[in-house]
Amino acid sequence: MSAVPSPFVWDQTFCVANDEINGQHKRLFELIDALDKNRTCAQTLKDLLDLVTVHFKTEEDKFAQVGWENAKAHKEVHDKFVQDALAVKVVDDAVITFLKEWLVHHIKGEDMKYKGKL
Repeated sequence: MSAVPSPFVWDQTFCVANDEINGQHKRLFELIDALDKNRTCAQTLKDLLDLVTVHFKTEEDKFAQVGWENAKAHKEVHDKFVQDALAVKVVDDAVITFLKEWLVHHIKGEDMKYKGKL
């Protein structure tokens, strides 16, 4: 498993060779970090969930455009994350750890599979 960076910021090891997706990933790092620093900010949680929705749609649209063979399995991972994230009612240490670990492992494990193919 990949280590969660500290400070929690995007770096070149997360580059998937797509500027739009890299930009969205950078913003996801920023929002998770902001939520960690202010766990009671409902707007930050909303902004994070909104960006997750946009980001997953961006990736899935790009998969469809190129006919990427792993699109269905990747979408299933996205759908499971959305289901888990929407269940969050209180942002505590466990939620922050989940969000950070999920993002790092998803990019380095799943998203790297499409690097150079979109």
